Amino acid sequence: MDDPLRPKAIPLAAETVLWFEFLLDPNLLTKHLHKPNAEPSPIELINQFIAMSPEMQQITQIDLVGDTAADILRGIPVTPGTGSIIPSGDTIRLTRKQFALKILTLKVATFLRWDLDLFEKHLTNIRQVSLLRDLCTICFGKPVPIPIPSDFNTTVTAEGNEKASKFALTIYHRWVLRLQIIKDIANKALRPQLHNNFVPIEPMHPPFGADIPTETSIEYLKQLCQSSDPFYVCANDTFVLIHPNSETNSQNFEGMKQISPAELRTQIFFDFVNFYLYTKQYRHAQEAVIECRKNLLEMKTEYNKRPKTEFIFCHLDENELEGYLMACGVSDRLVSLMEKFSASTLNNYKDILEILKADNKFREIPLVNRRILELDIEGAISQGLLKENRELEMKVAALNVVRCIFEEENVFASVDFFEKYKNFNNCFAAIADGIFDVLNHCSLRDRNKVKEFLVDCILKHSNGKQLLQIIEVIGLFSSLELEDLKRQITEEEIFVPTLAIQTDWKITARNRIDPSAVDRIEVGSLERQLISCSNANAVRKLLVKLAATNPTKPLFTVNPSWQIPTPINSLLMSMPRGFLQDFAYVLLGKAREMAAKNDYVGAVSMLSVLKSETQRQELSNTSSVAKLGKLVNWEILLIQICQCLEEWNKKTLDLQSLGNRCKQCLSSLQSGDNIIPRIEIIDHCTIMLLNLSEWSTLMFLDKRLPQLELSLAFATTFLDMEKMKGTKKACRDAWDIVLPMFSNQTKRGGGGNSRNSPSLAVNSGLTPFLKRIRDQGLFSLVISLLGKIHNILKDDANYELNGEYIQLWPTSISNPLGYSIRSVSETLNWLLKEALKYYPQAITWLKMKGDVELAIGNNEAAMRCYVNALITGTEYCTIPLQRMIADDFVIRKMIRCCSNLGCYMQAAVLCQFLDEIDYSLAFKNLTEKSSNFTDAMDAYYGCIWDTTLLEFIVNLHAKKGENTRKLEAIAVMSTLELNANNNDEIKREAAAIRKSKFLRALAKQYLL
Repeated sequence: MDDPLRPKAIPLAAETVLWFEFLLDPNLLTKHLHKPNAEPSPIELINQFIAMSPEMQQITQIDLVGDTAADILRGIPVTPGTGSIIPSGDTIRLTRKQFALKILTLKVATFLRWDLDLFEKHLTNIRQVSLLRDLCTICFGKPVPIPIPSDFNTTVTAEGNEKASKFALTIYHRWVLRLQIIKDIANKALRPQLHNNFVPIEPMHPPFGADIPTETSIEYLKQLCQSSDPFYVCANDTFVLIHPNSETNSQNFEGMKQISPAELRTQIFFDFVNFYLYTKQYRHAQEAVIECRKNLLEMKTEYNKRPKTEFIFCHLDENELEGYLMACGVSDRLVSLMEKFSASTLNNYKDILEILKADNKFREIPLVNRRILELDIEGAISQGLLKENRELEMKVAALNVVRCIFEEENVFASVDFFEKYKNFNNCFAAIADGIFDVLNHCSLRDRNKVKEFLVDCILKHSNGKQLLQIIEVIGLFSSLELEDLKRQITEEEIFVPTLAIQTDWKITARNRIDPSAVDRIEVGSLERQLISCSNANAVRKLLVKLAATNPTKPLFTVNPSWQIPTPINSLLMSMPRGFLQDFAYVLLGKAREMAAKNDYVGAVSMLSVLKSETQRQELSNTSSVAKLGKLVNWEILLIQICQCLEEWNKKTLDLQSLGNRCKQCLSSLQSGDNIIPRIEIIDHCTIMLLNLSEWSTLMFLDKRLPQLELSLAFATTFLDMEKMKGTKKACRDAWDIVLPMFSNQTKRGGGGNSRNSPSLAVNSGLTPFLKRIRDQGLFSLVISLLGKIHNILKDDANYELNGEYIQLWPTSISNPLGYSIRSVSETLNWLLKEALKYYPQAITWLKMKGDVELAIGNNEAAMRCYVNALITGTEYCTIPLQRMIADDFVIRKMIRCCSNLGCYMQAAVLCQFLDEIDYSLAFKNLTEKSSNFTDAMDAYYGCIWDTTLLEFIVNLHAKKGENTRKLEAIAVMSTLELNANNNDEIKREAAAIRKSKFLRALAKQYLL
């Protein structure tokens, strides 16, 4: 009786044909290739036929790569007729079967119409070379090495053919050009193997890469395009299998098919376009793409005259050709309004008004894009980036208002437009012009919408008469409607109280109200404007107006919320009362408010105006004004440092220039000047230089300042690390400063009980420093210090944190019970979160954050960090998992997390990731009963590559009587790639595929 546990062979599908059957029946290949879904596919047949060649088998057996494999292929040309091989040393000979396989390979290639795109995607470099070598050898009738040497004799023997050799050389030279395009990306990481029929690009090795000259190929293909001789392509009937009763084999070169010159030139010029664009020869690319389009049209015209004729040589994608035409600027395709709109925004808004007018007719551009454009133009003009007056901004806004008329929901109402541009004399005319341009393209419904809009504007706007006069020329309203509008406007003017008219309300108020009360109202209005305005020039004008009212108090007291630094406040109070005092105080207060709201650009703009004010010739000679200029300059530096720290990843500022200014600021401490920066600025400059790795610059600072202790201690540590260049212990200054911050303090309550709490120094000293760390190396150093403290206080090898630089710090702490491990853990966790916010792909930090989460009992969070590290380390499962990313230390912690979460099957699969599989731990997890629905046991069978685990699972299911699961495990174990007799390469590949599959499953569970 058969053993039910014994793996059984998987039956082949009824339509599957084995490769050797094509040798027995020459007609079988043609029938097979014309099937709708041939199994095996044509490309699989080529791979199988080439794999059976003696040269490929020799390369596989001795495991050669690179130059050695290339040399073997170069020296093994096939001699048709005898079926022999003439390599150097005559070490390999072809049998009749092997020669027949080469003929079958060429026949399949003709079925694929010699599509080099298909060969490049699915054949490795060595197999492409083998295919080309066989083609050239058959066509020339003599051995042809690939690459073809420059001194190769192109004479064709009696067994070859001139037409065939011309075709073979054309395919070869096209391949040479394509090879240069992929040689750079081929030496990078392997592409992801997403499908079984996808072959990753392998690294290039001479002579398949850079050593093949392209000039010869370019010259040959150009001469071919200029030639008027007919061109023939090898077809299926061209290649003939060896007859059983014949020792020789002659090919049917008369069976080649002629193609038109236009089809030949179209494909060659398309290859030229690819090559020239890649090598940045844009002028040649433009010439080639024009020729390609010209010949493509000619080719289509020729073939349209002959129905049922198909292209047998040209393989270009017309959409791709159109993209090349657009890239070279010679496309005939009509450009959409959205494309014109995007091009205009990149070209300083050239012809933007014409584009918006056209869009008002056809309404292709999304309204939100037009609104963003309006805001961009406004910002560019206000900052001086666009050399246009505000007339352009107003016209763009007017055209946007016209477009809004036809939207179902008028989001951007005209009220904002008329309020914003009411001082422009032609704002009404701009609206009218936009409406006049679009009226001829409006339906009856749209014309009614326009009329409703205009009526609303005329009746509600104060200058309705002016707008009415402008729109009379449009011809949209009848004479009766115009008369009715005029009458309504007149009636509203009669009944509107005089006091409500904005232009002369002050005159009316003075006639009816106490003049002093009116003055107070005016002063109050100016004060409110002063508080709310955000422009330095507006502040200047408002201060001048307020000064004319003879105020009794300094004008900077208008807003008690304005606070300025103490040194500047003392200096301003010592100055005589006047415009500069008020102007400086107001600008400093407003700049501080803006900086608190992260409006750093506005804050710097305010202080820059004040700095320019202190540099005026009539004021610069005054010592107090000169001191004020220095202090303001340092305040600007402080704001820019805060901006740089806030926008670290964006790097909007010049870091080198900012570093030099920080050095100049700190050098003022030694200049002997009677005015120095305040301590907050010095602290920020120090941390900024620390983030810029300018450690030696900080050594001259006074270490006694408590705000600078940490920065100087870590700078000293970095310098010690540079000097030692090893694993010796670094400077203990940072350790001695940070460690006491986590000491426990005894607080006694009213009942005499005591409890432990973290030292306040953690918040007062360490946290402000940690919040301003941005440099990756500094992050690593501080993380390692906290990690070392945590390891010593925890004193548990199972929860030990591992990372960079941990070996630098001391290995023991006196009286460890006197320190709060909870504070250390919370601070380290927060710091890791901040560090990963700026450097999210730091694998070491991801793994340490997982260690911290595991140590505090957050198993799911820990697992999320570990999986994130592994996914990042494999570039999102596109490259194999390396040992340095997933060592035994990390894998065992992941196993512990899975076990704690009840995911025992995941833990068992992870046991395979260890250098030496821990079978006892794996078997223990497999026998545990999981209560977690995300850990379905049979769902992970496809992720197991160790047959011992599969055998244990089969036995386990057999004992429990779970027959269905047992059969599933047997099916997995019987797959060909898990055969124990496979070589190591196949086993490694099978393990890598299953590792990636398992990592994707973990990522879906823990990261999504």
